[in-house]
Amino acid sequence: MHWIIRKTLEKGSFGFVSKATTHHHHSTGGHHHHLPPLIAVKSSTRSDFASLVKEKQLLDKFQGCPSILTCLGDDITTENGQKLYNILLEYTFDGCLADRIIPAKGLPEKVVGRCANSILAALFHIHRLGYVHCDVKPHNVLLVGNNYENAKLVDFGSYKSRNKEFFTCPREMVFDKRAEAKDVLFKIGCSDQIPVIPPGNKISKEARLYKQVFGEGSND
Repeated sequence: MHWIIRKTLEKGSFGFVSKATTHHHHSTGGHHHHLPPLIAVKSSTRSDFASLVKEKQLLDKFQGCPSILTCLGDDITTENGQKLYNILLEYTFDGCLADRIIPAKGLPEKVVGRCANSILAALFHIHRLGYVHCDVKPHNVLLVGNNYENAKLVDFGSYKSRNKEFFTCPREMVFDKRAEAKDVLFKIGCSDQIPVIPPGNKISKEARLYKQVFGEGSND
């Protein structure tokens, strides 16, 4: 199986993400399963190989969770004399959650509910295996289906193992199996998807909403 980059979708400090098409071809390298006609390819140069290799290894551990983007394999290619390490990913046609949120209005409650369920399923899966995502935000949630029946968590470049300290906004804390799920769901569900209050404003309305969602105080 061979793949060809058709369009660059995103560039960042890690490298770049592209849309690629595939066709049957005798491969001389790489490790990947039978690929669908359209895939996403996340690429980095030699100097950034390590972080992308770690992300690929992590995605392999998360195989089987429908709420995490599927890794289809990896490949090393050469472009303009420069070696690139590539991880081959499932391609979604519906974009990220951030692209669908209407400013000052958010999303319909049914869509919010489906997205929240998918995000929680992904968090439960990765927390059960001993990891924390650390960068859950609408830009890292991809939507699937005409009515956004499912959402998939992506970009594990900032992950940490659960035995390390990590930062959550607005407070620093040691990993609690429920902590990230609470803070992430409150932010994405209540501040981003349904922006009823400005994120980060420490007001009594926010505290009441947090208590309604989780049955306890906001600890602010």
